[in-house]
Amino acid sequence: MANRTKQRRSSCLTLTLYQRLLHPELFQIFASEQVSRRAYDADIWLVEGGHCVSFSSGKNTLTEVIVNTAQPVTDRGLIQSIPCRGERYHEMTHADNIKYMISTQEEQLSQPLYDATRAEIMAYAQKRELMVAETPNTSDFGGALSVLDIERRSHELLVQSFHLFDDALLVVKTQGIFEAIRQD
Repeated sequence: MANRTKQRRSSCLTLTLYQRLLHPELFQIFASEQVSRRAYDADIWLVEGGHCVSFSSGKNTLTEVIVNTAQPVTDRGLIQSIPCRGERYHEMTHADNIKYMISTQEEQLSQPLYDATRAEIMAYAQKRELMVAETPNTSDFGGALSVLDIERRSHELLVQSFHLFDDALLVVKTQGIFEAIRQD
């Protein structure tokens, strides 16, 4: 029975979308990167229990936050909140110039499969020199591994994430695309 409680507590990754930049003090940031292109600017943070990506095109901003909490980090500028349970797909256009698409997949694995998957993702991250954060096991939360793979294009930012939770043997994968829509 205790194992189910841990699984529920660990698997509450939530996708929240904001129409503004979020302040870094809202998060414990493990790694960060800034991307600047003619069509957009982006701030990418690997944070405790997830990640945050702010994508700005012109005067408009769309911020994706995926963290291990059921409650939004703030209500100000909140557009939407979606639990990352099972398989999900979400698509929207924000302020007529930012197109956003994301798919999320949550997988509960056996211990041997989880260990192999964790090792494979860590090796992939090290080989490609990706953003990585390992959270140690604490009394409140089991250990976790988060990896971000970012592809920077002239009008698009592709973000692939892997969030692994040791105590729940849970892997959450996301693939998101932020696109600056060309204005004629």
